Amino acid sequence: MIRKIAIAQLVPGMFVVDVHRPWLAHRFWRTRFRVRDSEQIDHLIDEGISEVSIDTTRGLDLPAPPPRPLPAEGMVRLPPRFGAPDSVSLGEERRRSARLLQEGCRMLDELNQAARGGQRVEAGRLEPLVTRMIESIARNPDALVPLARIKRHDAYDNGHALATAALIVALGRQQGVAAPEVEKMAIGALLKDIGLAAIDARVIGKQGHLSHAEYAIVQSHVEEGLAVLEATSSLPETTVAVVLEHHERYNGAGYPYRMAGDEISLAGRLAAIVDTYDAMTSDRPYRAALSPTVALRQLYEQGGSHFDPALVAGLVRTLGIYPVGTLVLLESGHLAVVEQEHPAQPLQPVVNVIYHAGRRQYCAPVQVDLARKVGNHYGQIVRAESFQRWGLSPERWQPA
Repeated sequence: MIRKIAIAQLVPGMFVVDVHRPWLAHRFWRTRFRVRDSEQIDHLIDEGISEVSIDTTRGLDLPAPPPRPLPAEGMVRLPPRFGAPDSVSLGEERRRSARLLQEGCRMLDELNQAARGGQRVEAGRLEPLVTRMIESIARNPDALVPLARIKRHDAYDNGHALATAALIVALGRQQGVAAPEVEKMAIGALLKDIGLAAIDARVIGKQGHLSHAEYAIVQSHVEEGLAVLEATSSLPETTVAVVLEHHERYNGAGYPYRMAGDEISLAGRLAAIVDTYDAMTSDRPYRAALSPTVALRQLYEQGGSHFDPALVAGLVRTLGIYPVGTLVLLESGHLAVVEQEHPAQPLQPVVNVIYHAGRRQYCAPVQVDLARKVGNHYGQIVRAESFQRWGLSPERWQPA
């Protein structure tokens, strides 16, 4: 029999079949499971789940052991806070983010030049930059993360480093990782490809498939990078894990050590996901960028093989099915840019309609809430689109 109970009545041995929350609104990969212990119940409480349905034919029923009371006020374990962020508009946060990314590019240029010249790489210089990135994402994650994904063709490496750092901050916060650990992960994301400075640029920028020998050369950047950093810097273990493990894969098919599953640190598993996502959504010499939605779907399909499935689900919840800044085609034939998400209705964001695809001409921009049942004359999203395909500027049409 299926019975709905309050979370305070849930005890180990019961079999949960429904947590009565949209799957994007919590961090549980499965919604049907046998409760193992009290810690698992605490995780449900921490996620704000107030009631569940249990199957009494597959687990314990009521009455069983006495109902488990909710922890007293002040005793509920919550994810760490990143400080109370200032309240600023999205437009102001985007302007701050643009300046922050420019400073970050200059700093990474200097560190990469030092690595090429065999000089000291002062990783500690990145700490204030990362602190500001964390503060920006705490104020408004829809500013820095979408802006960091837009890269100049002549500055992919720095742009990729900044984008993965922003993504690992956002995903780390979503996963409840403590702020000091998130900072160490972000520094690792900024430094993880510094070993590319030791590799022939012709191999890195080659169009088409690499030979086995060339691919082995590219793979060597992981250990080359660590050698450079260890020789010149004192790095925390979490930062080193990001540098060493961002190309490891959950099924053991990655490199350099073919680690698998939980052998890979949390920092490494997070880094692998954000590194791959940003690479997939960026133009590369050998292929065009995928739309954020297509990239998320492909990552989701690879969850459990290449990537930790629970963390992939976390990335989807962090960015949304249609991330802010994504170009989408509506049923009316108009193109629109995603401006704001509805966490409970991820397929129906707020969009800014800018272009008629059929007539191939701009229209007067209009903001439309696709979740509203009245006043939407444009229909729902058909699919994600590419700015490049339509000759539109992603910089111009990012939300302000």
